[in-house]
Amino acid sequence: MANSEKIINGFIDFQLMNGRVPHSVLELTKKLKISEKAFYEDFSSLDAIIQQIPLTDLKGALERLHDDPNYHEFTEREKLLGLFFTLFEEMKSNRSYYLFNYSKIQNIGEQANDWKPFLSELESQADGILSEAKKNEEIKDRPFIGEHYSKGFKLVFTYLFRVWLNDDSQGFTTTDAAIEKSINLSFDMLQSNQFDSLLDFGKFAIKTKVF
Repeated sequence: MANSEKIINGFIDFQLMNGRVPHSVLELTKKLKISEKAFYEDFSSLDAIIQQIPLTDLKGALERLHDDPNYHEFTEREKLLGLFFTLFEEMKSNRSYYLFNYSKIQNIGEQANDWKPFLSELESQADGILSEAKKNEEIKDRPFIGEHYSKGFKLVFTYLFRVWLNDDSQGFTTTDAAIEKSINLSFDMLQSNQFDSLLDFGKFAIKTKVF
């Protein structure tokens, strides 16, 4: 086991067993029986561990996808579905940690610092998939807003994360259904004329200045 993995697992175990995070790096390293020097070779602080936990799950999901020989034959819609399905599969290994820390908050924005690197990487991955979807004309590339499509999938994740935290269905079937419906709806909106109609109405509403 890599030193960084040992530290992450040790941090999670410490918090879940003690009901709190370690008071200091020293307290954690004493528990793990490693030196502070070894800790700082991988992490700059305890907060850095917290940021790394969801990012590690995302990287694990990406590795699984890219190791799948069929993944590269997927449409871009299927790749985005695969990303979200696999991500939540990876997150199951740390579900107790996520429930302990985030089940009582209403949205990720309340603890945005924890999720900043994760959401940045998720947006980057979504942007890569959507860029290919534009080239393949799976979705429509619109002036001004087309380059910002990927930001919307960070919001999709926050919705799905809340669903997952509250999901008590067998095999997390509710979460699976939410992933399928939200990703497909997002893709449909980006490729159809419905979104253009919505934008057109929005522009008209602004011009009329009713409110």
